[in-house]
Amino acid sequence: MKFIIDMIDDIRENIQNSKEYTLLAMLLSEDEEQSLQNAGEKVITSLYVDNTAKQLQLGFLDEHVTTKELLEYLDSLEMQAMMYEVMIKISNEHPLMPVIGFGENNEQKQYIFFVMT
Repeated sequence: MKFIIDMIDDIRENIQNSKEYTLLAMLLSEDEEQSLQNAGEKVITSLYVDNTAKQLQLGFLDEHVTTKELLEYLDSLEMQAMMYEVMIKISNEHPLMPVIGFGENNEQKQYIFFVMT
């Protein structure tokens, strides 16, 4: 499980707070040898902070979100929100899934959130 503060540190270190990256959820699954395999990916287009659940929820509503909107949104949060969990909602049929890691594809300008299926 990752927290907003972890994400902020990662964005600062690995993409130098670039505001040009699209956000991408990469779904991972384990094969028989317990190796992680790409089970699919989807562009993240929405974000929402649930103060009751203490979560940043990333999803796929019909919006347009890049690292620019994400960073601006995070700048408006209060300090206690920095310890909220980062979660992904891939569909209404699936429960919220905790983000287990971050990555980036600098060539395609993608900031990646890894979740287990």
